[in-house]
Amino acid sequence: MKIKSLLLACATACTLAAPAMAEGGMFEGALPENWTADVVAAVKWNYYNFSNWQQDGTSNYTWLITYDADVQGKWKVANWRNLVNLALGKTWTDGLGQRKSSDKIFWESMLDFNMTEVLKPYIGNRFETQFLSGYSYSEDEEGNEIKKAISCFMDPAYETQVAGLAYVPNDMFSQRIGFANRMTISNGYGFADDKDTEDKVEKFKDEPGLESITEFKYALSSIASFKTRLWAFVNFKGVDEIDGKWENLLAVTIVPYIELQVGYDMAYDKDLDEDAQYKTMVLFGITWRWF
Repeated sequence: MKIKSLLLACATACTLAAPAMAEGGMFEGALPENWTADVVAAVKWNYYNFSNWQQDGTSNYTWLITYDADVQGKWKVANWRNLVNLALGKTWTDGLGQRKSSDKIFWESMLDFNMTEVLKPYIGNRFETQFLSGYSYSEDEEGNEIKKAISCFMDPAYETQVAGLAYVPNDMFSQRIGFANRMTISNGYGFADDKDTEDKVEKFKDEPGLESITEFKYALSSIASFKTRLWAFVNFKGVDEIDGKWENLLAVTIVPYIELQVGYDMAYDKDLDEDAQYKTMVLFGITWRWF
């Protein structure tokens, strides 16, 4: 049943990708004047199967569906950029079953004012949450699995309003520094709870502070590209209240529409865990551009 689900996802992806493969892009030429777009959708996977394998090894597979859009409108007075990153993936491991490996809903909208060619005051808004419920796993005294829900769609959710100054010397690099108000929304899992109040559980939390976003992307060749994004937020309470996320992605086109991706992410949020979080992935799959 698990293999059938994986094959069905791949077949669906191929069907949707067919117009793009035939015409060079589903919506190529549909953008209005002054607008550019970089929109990529993909289905990625890996698979290991062991049968009577005498060396160490556990059968497993991973599937991941992603959608990344970077749409920009550029005018003499201002530029408007919208980023959308969607990801959903699961991993099945023999003996453990199926667990979520990736789950992301991210939208960011920035309006830059062209004060000079490289310096741009900006205002913006960002929203982040997830599609599916998240769980923690443990065992009771008899070795039975205990599955406990710890998050779900819109719990937590993060909305951030920002204003600051951007340095954009070229299309490859940008640096933003500004004021930010980060709001955490949590209805039932306590992500917005103030630990100093014992008589109630808060559902909303506002955190004013300073924010920095550094972005860099580079085409290594006609078939390989690299991009990185470093985000940091410092609460006005002090530097010990810093949150951060560093995302890196290397993409290499093996043959048309088949791509190898190597990613490395690091995140830190004191409210979630005292230690830093790390994620590494190596996947290949069907990738196609809509523009």
